[in-house]
Amino acid sequence: MINSNNIAVLLNYIKNNKKISNLSLNITRNSISITKVKKNADLIISNKDIIINKNIDLILRQSCEIIIPLLLKNNNNFIGQIGQSLDGKIALNNGSSHYINEKESITYLHCLRSISDGVLVGVNTIIKDNPLLTTRKIKGPNPIRLIIDPTLKLTNKYKIFKDDNKNIIFTNSSKEKKFINTTIVKFPKKNFTQNIYDYLEKTSLQTILIEGGPTTLSHFIELKLLNYMQFIISPTIIGSGIDSVKLKPISDLKNALRAKNTICKLGKEIIVTLDFNS
Repeated sequence: MINSNNIAVLLNYIKNNKKISNLSLNITRNSISITKVKKNADLIISNKDIIINKNIDLILRQSCEIIIPLLLKNNNNFIGQIGQSLDGKIALNNGSSHYINEKESITYLHCLRSISDGVLVGVNTIIKDNPLLTTRKIKGPNPIRLIIDPTLKLTNKYKIFKDDNKNIIFTNSSKEKKFINTTIVKFPKKNFTQNIYDYLEKTSLQTILIEGGPTTLSHFIELKLLNYMQFIISPTIIGSGIDSVKLKPISDLKNALRAKNTICKLGKEIIVTLDFNS
């Protein structure tokens, strides 16, 4: 059975064997192996079709169907992701966001984190939500946490500094601070986001998940630095609140971003994936 204990192992196996055009896998509780007997395989990837012949929870099945196509790409991936209401809100005007999206979206997000080498957020996400940015909902590897903190206003009180997972903080501040399990990388204000991208491109981190907030995501979108952008959309209308994307105004719809896309179900919600590669 494919479950929360081995889903990350499966996804990372596919990630590490993506150069094989057709995969037929047998999956046990503790191992994954390639089989030549296709008809008896537990999971088959053929011509971008994904066939799962193993018992699997619906949300994990849908997560596989969304994530595996991303894994089969040979390029390094910068993936933007944000959860929102149907009318594009991530929180109320007072900052309350618990909970716009269903709990199933958390499981999906943790699957996505498990195949990511780094997860990047802005400092306001850390201050407002105090997240762990781990894969605790499933049994999987935790990505390196990447935090954009231009003025270096974080302190060691936040959860990301309370465990053994590594952090990198990007800043343009001249302050001298020390954080637990953390490397501080300084860049000038000019071309700050581009410099962060260039830095990450030169590391061994192949897949970077950018979880927000809206300002951070918007900078990456405007600079055309994302390979994919995913919106987890709840069938909820809020009417007012904080927008999921904050791009510069345009005066002509010809300048609107239009990308190749896929739309998939995830429980009661949908995930829209924009593909900026083409």
